[in-house]
Amino acid sequence: MTGFSGCGSEQPSRNSDTVAVTPPEQSEPREWQAVGGSATVAFRDDMAFLQFIPDLDLGSAPTVSQGRELFVANWTAAPGSRTLLDGLGPLFIADACADCHLVSGRAASLNDDGTTSPGILFRLGTADGQPDTRLGGQLQTAATVDVPEGRVTWQDIGLGRPQFQLSETDQLLDDGVHLGPRLSPQLTGVGLLQQIPEAQILEWHDPDDQDQDGISGRAHWIEREGVSCVGRFGWKAMQCTLRGQSAAALHQDMGLTTALNPAEPCTAYQSICADQPSGGDPEVSLDSLNAINDFLTLLAVYERRITDQTQFDLGADLFEQIGCDNCHRPMLTTGNQSLFETLNQQTIYAYTDLLLHDMGAELSDGVQEGNANGREWKTPPLWGLGLIEGIGNSRFLHDGRARTLPEAIQWHGGESSASREAWEILAEEDQQALLVFLRGI
Repeated sequence: MTGFSGCGSEQPSRNSDTVAVTPPEQSEPREWQAVGGSATVAFRDDMAFLQFIPDLDLGSAPTVSQGRELFVANWTAAPGSRTLLDGLGPLFIADACADCHLVSGRAASLNDDGTTSPGILFRLGTADGQPDTRLGGQLQTAATVDVPEGRVTWQDIGLGRPQFQLSETDQLLDDGVHLGPRLSPQLTGVGLLQQIPEAQILEWHDPDDQDQDGISGRAHWIEREGVSCVGRFGWKAMQCTLRGQSAAALHQDMGLTTALNPAEPCTAYQSICADQPSGGDPEVSLDSLNAINDFLTLLAVYERRITDQTQFDLGADLFEQIGCDNCHRPMLTTGNQSLFETLNQQTIYAYTDLLLHDMGAELSDGVQEGNANGREWKTPPLWGLGLIEGIGNSRFLHDGRARTLPEAIQWHGGESSASREAWEILAEEDQQALLVFLRGI
């Protein structure tokens, strides 16, 4: 089998020289275990990306249904007719979690007319992690009263790469503050990823590339709720727990306070938060936050879609051969700490190491979060990619620049340059086999 190595240009390109890869001899097709262990289900259009794990007795877990209702509900400004669902804003991006995490697929983000939608949000920060003094650390594109902080437009500056521009605002960003786009991820299997022991993630922590394989992934150590922990959620791995990720999204995206984030997300220059009524102290109770957490914890993973076993198996071989699995680690095993026993000790195939990696200058947005710099991104899980690509508004990478999986591969740089170059010189039939695999996992 031909091996590939080396680093190259940060710019996406297509090498005209191709190499055909001879797959290993296999007398039998590969045997594939369930992708999400006990949480694996067949895909259903009517439930799509918010389907519960199978055989769940909702009667014994009433908080799960309550959490779903809170997740899909439209929240309103206080005082509202439903006190459980008021407190929105006054500065926000969406009035429902499900506006950004659709039941049916990817939320709209980069619109063809150059506008943006809630499927993409914008962090505000400098290369050393400082927020904008007036607008804070995230742009709020909606408001319950008066006007929002601003909106963002975009244009393609080549090969699909978006250039973003702050508009509809009288505020100038501080010198050095950049717009950091963050595409809303799908929530497939997030409860399983919550259960991966830190020790397992740290097995691949190699910031100085001591094994000299060209990969220097590192754990993002942060402090949350008074504890030092390894981040695993969000594009920059800024949250260690699913509950923390939910609380951060409620706070930054919807303007809702929780016990984890008790202060309204306004800067000292913004009086709107103090001027408008509060929905409570906090606006989302701990019981409600825990219910949302339970709902997300028990979301299912969709079984593989294998229509051509030979092509799928060849694609899996190629995925490993060109080094994609150095970061997109195929197999993880959950621990035994979940309150939901069905999630304990499960072998899953999420294709992530949950580490930060330097993805090169072309994917840098110049915004540091925690100690993750603008070039570093957490390896996103790949399960369900084909479903996302096949349903409306399919976009990939943190800023949505890629509309297809081949485009996403072509933008890989930094630590993944060698794998991208290996992809570029594959024969067309081998590229197609690799895509069959990616679209089926």
